[in-house]
Amino acid sequence: MNRISIPGAVLAALLLAAAAAVLPGCFPKGQIYGVENVGGLIFLVNPPDATVVLDGVVQGKASDFPEQRYLKVESGTHRLELRKEGYRTYSREVYVSNSLLRVEVSLVQEGAPPPGPGSGY
Repeated sequence: MNRISIPGAVLAALLLAAAAAVLPGCFPKGQIYGVENVGGLIFLVNPPDATVVLDGVVQGKASDFPEQRYLKVESGTHRLELRKEGYRTYSREVYVSNSLLRVEVSLVQEGAPPPGPGSGY
């Protein structure tokens, strides 16, 4: 039985080349930078059917913008609101650069006690 012997340096180069061919598509989208002055918002909101309002314009439901279909936004400061009937409106300014920003929020039901620290509010 003949064995093929591959020197260690050649084997390492082959493995490195294979990894370079596969890894570019393996980074999370949150680490990929956009082109020019466009970034994006990804929403993970409870309830998921809360309405996204950006700079006073309704964009759709939070569930419409997961990581695969993020909301494209010009770089800069924007006014973000998340609204749902029966819940308190979440409102804040966000700065978007030429990358993706993840927004994770749980809306508070009307009449519920104020949220505590670290609640995403």
